Amino acid sequence: MQRQSWKLFPTLVQRCQGVLAPDELALIRSHCLTQESRPHGSLQGDAASTFAAQARFIEALQAQIPALAGLGERLSLLVNDYARELGHPLLRISNSWFNVQRPGSLLRHHTHPASYVSAALCIASDERSSKLFFENPNPLIGFVGHEQPTEFNMEMARFKLDPGDLLLFPSWLKHGSGYEANESALRIMVSLNTEVA
Repeated sequence: MQRQSWKLFPTLVQRCQGVLAPDELALIRSHCLTQESRPHGSLQGDAASTFAAQARFIEALQAQIPALAGLGERLSLLVNDYARELGHPLLRISNSWFNVQRPGSLLRHHTHPASYVSAALCIASDERSSKLFFENPNPLIGFVGHEQPTEFNMEMARFKLDPGDLLLFPSWLKHGSGYEANESALRIMVSLNTEVA
């Protein structure tokens, strides 16, 4: 007897740790707390965002804080290493913004339309910060019960992000806080989308 197995339709999510040094994190955190932000539909509770289709937060950081020059290039290299694994063409960052969450806030589950690859860069978090959850894109995954969880039957996967972590994922992958409220005093994430270079 011969047996063959295939892992069909895998979804690649990649975590890069230590993307930012502690001094860079401190600069970005301070900058975020001085910028005007507003409520956004993907956030619920005590939270605000600088999201806009044309938001260029990373470019603004580099222009206003000389110590962060080159940040966009560093992030673009990581994005394109990941994009190559997915078979995408060369990409560039099309927009970037930040979200600030305080206790009791939620990040509603959503996708990032009109983007190839998206990323979340953790600026501030602690043990009480909400995790980032990804939903299984298979709508029938819960069709039957499962005896034990495996990579083939999980309905959601969650990631705890530490300051300086970058999480890369396909923009179509639905994500949010898993319907769990943030409990930390401050959670700051910089997000980005991409387009063909």
